[in-house]
Amino acid sequence: MKTQPTAHARLKAALRTLVLDHPYFGHLALGLALRRETLGRTATVATDGEGFYYDEAFVNEHRPEDLVTVFAHEVLHLGLFHHTRRGDRDVERWNDAGDYAINLLLQDAGFQVPSDWLIDPQYRGMTTEQIFDALKSRQGEPGERPNSTPGEEGTQPTDGEDAPNDSGNGHDAPPTANRTRARSNPGDVWDAAEPAQQEAEWQVRLKQAAGLAAMMGRVPSHVVTAVEEAAQPRVDWRSILRRFVQQFASSDYSWRRPNRRCVASGVYIPELHGDSMPALVVVADTSGSTRDVLDVFVAELRSIQEECRPEETILIMADAAVHRVDRFARDEPITCQFVGMGGTDFRPAFEYIEAEQISPACLIYLTDGHGTYPETPSEFPTLWAITTPDLQAPWGETVTIDPTMTS
Repeated sequence: MKTQPTAHARLKAALRTLVLDHPYFGHLALGLALRRETLGRTATVATDGEGFYYDEAFVNEHRPEDLVTVFAHEVLHLGLFHHTRRGDRDVERWNDAGDYAINLLLQDAGFQVPSDWLIDPQYRGMTTEQIFDALKSRQGEPGERPNSTPGEEGTQPTDGEDAPNDSGNGHDAPPTANRTRARSNPGDVWDAAEPAQQEAEWQVRLKQAAGLAAMMGRVPSHVVTAVEEAAQPRVDWRSILRRFVQQFASSDYSWRRPNRRCVASGVYIPELHGDSMPALVVVADTSGSTRDVLDVFVAELRSIQEECRPEETILIMADAAVHRVDRFARDEPITCQFVGMGGTDFRPAFEYIEAEQISPACLIYLTDGHGTYPETPSEFPTLWAITTPDLQAPWGETVTIDPTMTS
């Protein structure tokens, strides 16, 4: 009687096929240690960037070709840095958003993606963060899956049969391990224990995999492009905005006024406060391109105003002309009324500042970046907060406002 191969053996066979048929994915998968999961934290497979944890029943009930796709699916979670960039987002919805992003890439790369996996062409070309937001807006609609309970904290994975490259030291399972994912939707991605280290290691692995696949003449170009975009540093524009203004404030830290953003979490740190900062000028391009981000932008300005306490905050609404100017005293909250919707010319706002003889500490200009710039730089520090990716202003500083990082 012929003995049926174990789940471990079936995965090893799938890995060999992946290496031969899809060298880019295969090279990435070779760095993961195979570990049998017996604590019920996943009903399918999972990875944290170091191990490939599998449920035996799930492996045994799938065809060999599906297991090849499962391997590729998991390494794309890592290649897109889903294990390091979740932040405080809901665990299961983040997994689902990653699945939607990955499965379309796999389908385009020639993998056989089972019909009951999460795949929807409406998400093609979207980032995982964008898909996450789309799923969030659909929460509660008929057919939407409810959230699951994250895994227990501090649990350890059970060592199963290890891959030859496994050190045998074991891997800590992250506190976000998801125990209730449906079998039809593999597989889980768990937060990395050391996100910075994992990002550095996977950046190297991805370059090596691309080089190896190129040597073999089998590079999945659209996948590599998506991975490279995900690997770009994602610096929150809010922190850049805040640092830009803070450098012009005569300020200090005080323990008598703890930072209220952190008090709610039980953490007490001194708050930055300023008393002699000159006027802060903010210009909002109201041609229509910034309307979707204006509310969150103004909310961040209120927080900066509260910390740096400029003597006055001047908010200018302009497109091809200046339409509205509001002045807010040091302790007066900023409010905003959207006026404009014409073409874009940046010069009128600077001309207004000169005509009114305003000498600001600095200026922030919110815009999509498309318009006519003044030929000569302003005499005061200027930060262009631009909503168009990869567009730089011809002078001053530029920060990109990523629409996926405004929630």
